[in-house]
Amino acid sequence: MVSQENVDSFADLLFGSRRAAAQRYNKLFGEEGFDQDWWAATKDPGARAYERYLRMLPSLSAVETVSDLRECLTLHEQSTVVDPHLGALLTVQVNLVLGTLLEQHSRTGEVDTALTELLAGRAVGAYVLTEVGHGSDLNNLETTAVYDPADGGGFVLNTPTDSAIKFMPTTAAPPVEGIARFGIVFARLIIGDTAHGVYPFLVWMCDADGQVRPGLTIRRMPEKPGLGMDNAMTRFDNVRVSRECLLSHTGTRIDDNGELISPIPRDNQVWRAISRVRVGRLCISGMAAAVSRAAVSIAVRQSAQRDIASMSGGRVPLMQVPAHYAPLLEAVVDTYLATSAVEIAVDGFADVIDAADDEQGPALTDLVSLTKYFATSTALRVCGEVRDRLGAQGVFAHNKIVEYRALRDAAATAEGDSYVIALLAGYRRLFGPDQWTQECWDELEPCDLDTPDSWVKWMGARALFLQHRALEAYANTTGDRQARWDRVYDLALAAADAHTAHRAAQRLAERAAELPSGPRRVMENVLTLFAVRQFLAHGADLLPDGPLPKTREPLRDMRVQLHEMLAPHLTELVGAFELETGSLRTVYNSDSYIEQCATALRLG
Repeated sequence: MVSQENVDSFADLLFGSRRAAAQRYNKLFGEEGFDQDWWAATKDPGARAYERYLRMLPSLSAVETVSDLRECLTLHEQSTVVDPHLGALLTVQVNLVLGTLLEQHSRTGEVDTALTELLAGRAVGAYVLTEVGHGSDLNNLETTAVYDPADGGGFVLNTPTDSAIKFMPTTAAPPVEGIARFGIVFARLIIGDTAHGVYPFLVWMCDADGQVRPGLTIRRMPEKPGLGMDNAMTRFDNVRVSRECLLSHTGTRIDDNGELISPIPRDNQVWRAISRVRVGRLCISGMAAAVSRAAVSIAVRQSAQRDIASMSGGRVPLMQVPAHYAPLLEAVVDTYLATSAVEIAVDGFADVIDAADDEQGPALTDLVSLTKYFATSTALRVCGEVRDRLGAQGVFAHNKIVEYRALRDAAATAEGDSYVIALLAGYRRLFGPDQWTQECWDELEPCDLDTPDSWVKWMGARALFLQHRALEAYANTTGDRQARWDRVYDLALAAADAHTAHRAAQRLAERAAELPSGPRRVMENVLTLFAVRQFLAHGADLLPDGPLPKTREPLRDMRVQLHEMLAPHLTELVGAFELETGSLRTVYNSDSYIEQCATALRLG
């Protein structure tokens, strides 16, 4: 029997103050406009996402949402559950485009017009950043915006080389009629003979009738299976924009004498120019965790409705078969830790905002980057496991796993490739302190089924030891910086990922300590199972002299016992995701899946 007390405890533990907002969006996406006939193919899910976005825009309170970090993140998460195409669209329209316009020091003239048209649903935007030759290599973007003082001053945008062609932004005409398109285009600002770094520029790209503006060449990208987005390649040939189309949150402008006023600071200049990408990276981390939550919710529902032939005769519910429920339990455990990691990043980001500190600082950058890597890696494993557990049902679009996997794949690339940005964070950690001492491990008590604190401490010791090993290897490697990094990148990444996993477990343990004894014990088992699996998956990294957990029984036996202890709570653990009603609607909504199949056949 499901304990609602446990469900509420787990939900509060996971989402804290964001739980109410998640429930509100869940209710919004449970409305009729987001229904889908699961037996009818959606011909153009990308166009449907635009239609849904435009329909919900008047009630979205977009300005307030994008200005509230937790609200913005929750919107992205819940929209992704109901429609991954819509979630992907909102990352661009709400966070990147609207967020950039709202950050402008002055919003008069063309900027005000673009903002007005966007909020009225008469225009949509594009975030035109990456180039064919420059993805994560943003310091070397080649697109130019040359200041021309003629006719009151303005800028002329050009694509000087083929490697500077803008790659992947949604610059094509929208797939719905009567909507114009503008872009926030990142280009190298040049005044006279001096380059001043990368800045964003407002550029109108397509009129409401779909006509592309002069000087622009736009071609849609090939289909991206599973995720309908209007990605395109774009070239600029002498595209002129007015002086007020230079965007900057520091109030950058060019005066009548051609002098640059209030430039974006030179330190970390590109990342300051693309300030919304940091928030976007956090939102995408949340979307990846939401994909994991939705995927395992669907699989658990399915297993509650299916039975199989028992080897001893008769039939047995699939939910009672360890070979089926154990992998699902482990996917749920991973999902809890990924959700915890996202909450740590949210709080860290919010603390920086509240303290009016530097949002572009390396500490926050690395926290968000490693969170994204952790969350998207988790979603990859979870979606793969769930797809297999669903069997034939996992390949059909109406059960969403294919779309969730596609969203995860897109998320791993968007806002900075997850692997690349995690490597950069790992590299920066090579210049931090070495905190490992043998005492970090010698004082630890044995790690048993009933010692979750010891397991969390072991995870901390593991993270410190791996960091020590990376620092030691880097110090003892010769050659230039690139050669030295090439020798230790795997060690540095393993240490950084172990650090993220430990922090997520530590936070979950702290929150679990505040729960009543029943749900607290369940959550302690979740933590122990996660730690056991971390050792089983990564224990070889600690050989020969690293901190191995001190256990009194085989890890395989502990793992099986944890499966058995957690199995009765699987439905409760998934129920805490609060997707049982509202936005997550599949053929497994009720216990009538077979009846739905029969009805569909009769009606067909």
